[in-house]
Amino acid sequence: MSSPKQASLSLRWLRPFLRITGAHPAQLALFAREGIQLRDLANPDARYSHRLAMLLLAHAIESTGNTRIGLAAGESLEPGDMDVLEYAARACETMREAIFCTGRYMCLMHDGQQVVLREQDDWAIWEMRQVDDIERLPASNDFTLVAACTFARRHAGWKGQFREVHFQHPVATDMAEYERIFEGATIKLGMPHNALVIDRTDLDRPMLDANPGMRAAYELHASRLLEQLRPSDTLTSRVRQLLVEQLRAGNVGMDTVATKVAMSTSTLRRRLAEEGTTHTTLLDELRSELAEKYLTDPALAIGEIAFLLGFSHVTAFYNAFRRWRGTTPAEFRAARR
Repeated sequence: MSSPKQASLSLRWLRPFLRITGAHPAQLALFAREGIQLRDLANPDARYSHRLAMLLLAHAIESTGNTRIGLAAGESLEPGDMDVLEYAARACETMREAIFCTGRYMCLMHDGQQVVLREQDDWAIWEMRQVDDIERLPASNDFTLVAACTFARRHAGWKGQFREVHFQHPVATDMAEYERIFEGATIKLGMPHNALVIDRTDLDRPMLDANPGMRAAYELHASRLLEQLRPSDTLTSRVRQLLVEQLRAGNVGMDTVATKVAMSTSTLRRRLAEEGTTHTTLLDELRSELAEKYLTDPALAIGEIAFLLGFSHVTAFYNAFRRWRGTTPAEFRAARR
């Protein structure tokens, strides 16, 4: 899958690796070749291409002979390494909300990666999808999954087992380390996406640092940073805004949206795929986010919320909400009270 622009990473994403390897002459030479000066490394918000990040990682592995760098970097993640993305997620009330939060703002750290949560029956899969065409090294996949595991254990008090751990690369970096870190989980290699498969009930696990007030402040800051990083004229942003405007009228079909953005339906589908998403995904995520927000307002009846979200019947809203949260809107509202 190609992306409309070359993906980039914040230096914050690279810091755990640099913490382990230090500055190697070959790495400094690569920075110089890319026109990056040493003083740029002091700016935690500086961004580097995904391609350069993989070159740096390859040099680090070659120079140290340590193929387990990604695993070590994931375990060495320190509180605050991921800045506002981490702070906003930590302040969420539940693990589910934290995962959705990281999905909204992942671009701040790595715009070549998309976070997706899928729930079904008694399990859920927390996916970290690659949305550009840069070849990722196994160590990069290792870091992504171990960092997610470290976050869950540190900020949600996660002490249980993962059902499965999915790695994109076909050959294990170190199977013994995988088994140590993800004790009890089934390790699967050569999978379509890096992912953690968990019990669905664990998504309701309360975050240790939950704070609605601080979450709102952090998300506001994150949204502003995201606007600077991704101008509002991206197609994904335009479609999302159109869906917000069209929900009440119920005109959220792909054909309607395509007409609004002056494209054919097939062109809209292709362009959204290039940005790593789909019309269905955007609509589902938007409804899920708004449903939770509306249910915290006691003045809104559940039937009204179904209407605001563009559902033709309350039953359809109930079915969708059960898929999103594993419970009914009424039960969710009662639990929040």
